[in-house]
Amino acid sequence: MKNSRLLPVLLRISCRCHQQSLKRFVIFVSLLMPLNLALAEQHQEEIQAWLEKMHSAVHGLSYEGVFVYGQHNQISSMKIIHSADKNGERERLISLDGSGREVIRDNSKVTCYLPDRNSVVVQKSRPRSNFPPRFPIDINALQKNYYLSLDGKGKVAGYVSQKINILPKDNFRYGYHLWVEEKTGLLLKTHLVVEDDIPVEQFMFTQLHFYDHISDEQLKPGVDSSQFNWFEAPAKKQHTSTKAVRNWQVKHLPAGFLPDMKRMTTLPENLMPVEHLIFSDGLATVSVFIEEMMDSENNLRGGSHMGAVHAFGRALDDFYVTVIGEVPFVTVKMIGESVAPAVNVSEKND
Repeated sequence: MKNSRLLPVLLRISCRCHQQSLKRFVIFVSLLMPLNLALAEQHQEEIQAWLEKMHSAVHGLSYEGVFVYGQHNQISSMKIIHSADKNGERERLISLDGSGREVIRDNSKVTCYLPDRNSVVVQKSRPRSNFPPRFPIDINALQKNYYLSLDGKGKVAGYVSQKINILPKDNFRYGYHLWVEEKTGLLLKTHLVVEDDIPVEQFMFTQLHFYDHISDEQLKPGVDSSQFNWFEAPAKKQHTSTKAVRNWQVKHLPAGFLPDMKRMTTLPENLMPVEHLIFSDGLATVSVFIEEMMDSENNLRGGSHMGAVHAFGRALDDFYVTVIGEVPFVTVKMIGESVAPAVNVSEKND
């Protein structure tokens, strides 16, 4: 009898204790929320600062080093001498694979020395090389499609480096691990990773020295090219097609990919004009080439890849569509299958 009277009292006491605990938990969480938001904001500002520092380092440092680059089960090693001064950026790349090949780049041209072919090729108006790789600096654009985080420090080529993770939120893009030199901000190592964090492309300095000044002598080729055959790439000419120019659209794009550029160009193996569309999510870039059907036997149909670069091709009426990008195959396939002629207002009314 006593137990039956005591039970309601115990239940009320237990309920009150539970309510008080719940209130304390709610108060505790409410106190933590501003702190968590402040920490998250501080974390983002820190990553933004690292990206900006890395961007400035690519343009403003003079250094000499050796790096390895691995892709598609192949590893190559190169020496790089990079100068940044009042005259702009200049760069010398030397292959260490035994071929003796060198690439000299300045503000106006790129000169490729190929001693194994007794040739020199000069190309004008070329963008800078991809070593070290470059990354965007706008964290607000990146975090729409990627998770960004700092992941401790380690040593690369003898230098303390901050590790930054840029991991995708879906399967339409790759992830990246970056190691940024702590003092200068130079990118020393990268891993491009697919699912399960498996690296499919790697870049890493193995030796590196920073200098206040790089002499002109250091940027001269180390091969005697006086007996070589010299070739200068001709300026691209605009060719007139026999068919009316058509406008194109991509009906379905993966989340975050937006139009970045649209132009008419020519490819080395094709004299006819090719429409070139570029789409980007701020980090990954995909190119779409649309050309008149010429030699259908040699055109890619379906998918192909080399390392992390995937391609997809298909015929579309009298045209051929090729999509290429350092993205998963599902991305180039989606974009390639959704390319279609744009419908203008007059055609809708007819």
